[in-house]
Amino acid sequence: MRAQIQAVDEFHIAFGAYRNDAPAGAIPPEVQALRVRLIAEELDEYRRAAEAGDLVGVADALSDLAYVLFGTYVAHGLKDQAEALFAEVHASNMSKLDVDSKPVLRADGKVLKSALFRPPDLQAVLSR
Repeated sequence: MRAQIQAVDEFHIAFGAYRNDAPAGAIPPEVQALRVRLIAEELDEYRRAAEAGDLVGVADALSDLAYVLFGTYVAHGLKDQAEALFAEVHASNMSKLDVDSKPVLRADGKVLKSALFRPPDLQAVLSR
């Protein structure tokens, strides 16, 4: 993930796209609106491709979605923390397993939280 985010940061530098070198929750409203719009466009592209069973379209949309998402990490100055943030969310998600190490699933397949769930401590990651 680090290499991919570094590549997207290289794109931001080369094309003059907005970026931060330090973590920032607030970014200019027009940049935030652009990031949201780009994510929504790529998500809609994925939906259309998946509904059509278009494997190439799915691959394109997922890759574009990852690229835009990584660019959003760059815009918020979180490129150096991205892997640790992801690892913390992953550890939290794995704590959703129940006492028998089984998933708790909603009828539509969404994974629910078990009694063992612990929320991710993203502040601790950001404070390192």
